[in-house]
Amino acid sequence: MSRLHICNTFFEEELGSSKRQSLKDWLRSHPAVLQLQYLPLLYANPDDLILVSDLPPNPDPRLRLLDDPTLKGQIESWGASLAIKAWADAKGLKYEIPDWDAVREINSKAFSFLESPKLPHAALLKTQDELKNWIENTPGPKVLKTLFGTAGRGHFHVGSPRKTNELPLIGEPWVNRLFDFSTQWKNGELLGVTAFENEPTGTYKETRTGNPQELFEPYFWALEEHLFHAKPILKKIQERGFFGHLGIDAYVYRLGDKLHLQPIVEINGRKTMSWAALKLNKKHFRYSQASNGALPNKLVMNNKQIRFSRNLKYS
Repeated sequence: MSRLHICNTFFEEELGSSKRQSLKDWLRSHPAVLQLQYLPLLYANPDDLILVSDLPPNPDPRLRLLDDPTLKGQIESWGASLAIKAWADAKGLKYEIPDWDAVREINSKAFSFLESPKLPHAALLKTQDELKNWIENTPGPKVLKTLFGTAGRGHFHVGSPRKTNELPLIGEPWVNRLFDFSTQWKNGELLGVTAFENEPTGTYKETRTGNPQELFEPYFWALEEHLFHAKPILKKIQERGFFGHLGIDAYVYRLGDKLHLQPIVEINGRKTMSWAALKLNKKHFRYSQASNGALPNKLVMNNKQIRFSRNLKYS
């Protein structure tokens, strides 16, 4: 039976939203989401289908619109989704996901914060008074994180023009990060490890894969310590009924003249760009400013042409 891929990179937005909208509307909700729905073109099998909101110019034969009446197969998504579940049920297609409350819990930054070691002065801020007092009493540069935001859109520096009334928030000191990495898992089994790099804004930029000893040099000690902390958390996650793909981020940072590990930065209960890089066995996997690459660079939607400013390149 063919697999039906749906790349719902709106995953965090759906987790953090109280509104319900159609799968097509979610896939059209942001330029990056609109473009990244074509990501399965890189890893889907020749006899799989990739379901999308809109077809690009000269579409790959595996692409199908969501309203195609001939669809049959097992749905495989980027992450669990109520919008996909509602669409699949209406189509009479099979789609199984963990309990939604469990999905929200383990993907919330509150969960990873409470279940792992914390940075100095880090805090879970539940009220405006707690937020105000933390900002006033915590020295140095600081960053605030929404519970379901991605790095590029859910993190912001204290003192930046962006403000939020969205509570609770995670408050952390801004540290000198030296090395970011992740481990990728499926149903508790380790699939591989990667190093990655973000833009200064926090938006994902690049993943690197390879021999762990070489990839982590001179920080291999950090990987071993990360795994020590990750495995008990993974057990708790499985006990909550979660299944499927999961990535755990970590980083090495410098404080004074010493190196430290933040062993659990966040937990992404979904596929990730690092998973895709491992799946393709590519040493360099980069999504950044570029006019051309592995993904469509333009799309005509509602008689209007959309050009994407970023693209994916790998080697």
